[in-house]
Amino acid sequence: MKVKLSSLAAVTICVLFLTSGAFANLVTNGSFETGNFNGWTQTCSAGCGGNNNGVANGPLWGYPGAENGSYWAWLADPSPGGTLSQTFADTAGTKYTFSFWLTAEGDVTSGFNAYWDGAQLLALTNPNTGKIWTEYSFTVTGTGSDTIQFAYFDNPWTLGLDNVVVTPVPETTTLATLLGFGIFNLAAVFGFRRKLI
Repeated sequence: MKVKLSSLAAVTICVLFLTSGAFANLVTNGSFETGNFNGWTQTCSAGCGGNNNGVANGPLWGYPGAENGSYWAWLADPSPGGTLSQTFADTAGTKYTFSFWLTAEGDVTSGFNAYWDGAQLLALTNPNTGKIWTEYSFTVTGTGSDTIQFAYFDNPWTLGLDNVVVTPVPETTTLATLLGFGIFNLAAVFGFRRKLI
């Protein structure tokens, strides 16, 4: 009986582990927690770094701290602006959720665009979120290798970007099956434990 209890507990732990790992973020350094732009390709019309484009730790210029973690990207390139992009491997034909958080104050002139493999998903002119973090989310389809890109400019101040995520859209049947299997195993474990007591 103890062997069955251990086996069921191990299976349940494996199921829960696999379920959580199945939706890992495909974006490297999506919350800029390295304190820099590692994993990203950056272009800047006014030069990268310095007062133009960087990674902040905590509040800056009246903006809140990071939406996720400790760091966030502040993007202050004047027109024609800069870009931030990243390419990653995924599964062709799979649906993904591409999401990110933006904070802005409506500077005139400013702009922010988001792309998936060169297709424009978002185009904002003088975006204004009231300096609070606002989430944008899109459903996209993987091709096996995909590129996300942000194009931006802001004069005279800055835009904030954080928590960039690309994860598979959960398939309802698969998720329900895994969840049901996990609940069944947990019930079995508690049932066996009751018999032992």
